[in-house]
Amino acid sequence: MTSFVDIANRALGLVGTRSQIAALNEGSNESISASKWIDTTRRDVLRMAPWVSSRNYNTLTLISAAPGTPENPSAGTTLWQKGQPPPPWSYEYAYPSDCVRACFIVPQFNTGFAPGVPITTAITGGAPSFWQGPPVKFAVGIDQVVNGVPAAGGPDVKVIWTNQEFAVLAHQKDLSNPDVMDDQLQNAWVGWLAAHMVIDLTGEIAKANLQIKRANDAIQIARVSDGNEGLTVNDITPDWIRTRGIDFAWDWAWSPMWGSLDYGGLLPSY
Repeated sequence: MTSFVDIANRALGLVGTRSQIAALNEGSNESISASKWIDTTRRDVLRMAPWVSSRNYNTLTLISAAPGTPENPSAGTTLWQKGQPPPPWSYEYAYPSDCVRACFIVPQFNTGFAPGVPITTAITGGAPSFWQGPPVKFAVGIDQVVNGVPAAGGPDVKVIWTNQEFAVLAHQKDLSNPDVMDDQLQNAWVGWLAAHMVIDLTGEIAKANLQIKRANDAIQIARVSDGNEGLTVNDITPDWIRTRGIDFAWDWAWSPMWGSLDYGGLLPSY
């Protein structure tokens, strides 16, 4: 079984030290550096690519709903008030505690607010068609929540805003079991950890940048290989046709299996 200590010792091998550690809390300089950075670097790397080994889905916990929705049938207010989801959103959900990157909200099978009319079966008969269409828009932010209810002056809580009822979030999980991670994810983590430990233990910036390059190489490979591992939909209407007022309902312009998500730049060098 691969442990955090194994990950740290692999990083120490890249640092170039001959010493190894037996525990993260043993008190040596190597263990102090490893314990300081091992979780931060793991979460950093998990946000950098569509790692197949950390894909996860969660049904979100509702915090508040806009007036006029089934969850909040009260009359609407003239102006927005604290306790309501901020415009233009209808629902506010708790950010999952095991999420390091929210990717998209799955389009639900109801055609409208509950109790909406379910999408019917195909003309030829068969199973109902659901969870179709593009991912639902959302935004991440904070709200002040007390006992699950928004309240001015309460503690800050990370939340997700969306217009999707019964929202299901696709996200990268805060994966902490190295045995579940694929080799590319482990290699990127080890390289990013080694870069931090190099600075702590030797102060050699050139050697640290070499390890960052190793981590970035693994991330770039994973963005391609993991992003393509699954069905990819690219039914995109060209811009020159869109400008003429033509667009199609099946123009998803996304990959249900994460392929077209923009993960941004790579890890910065020193």
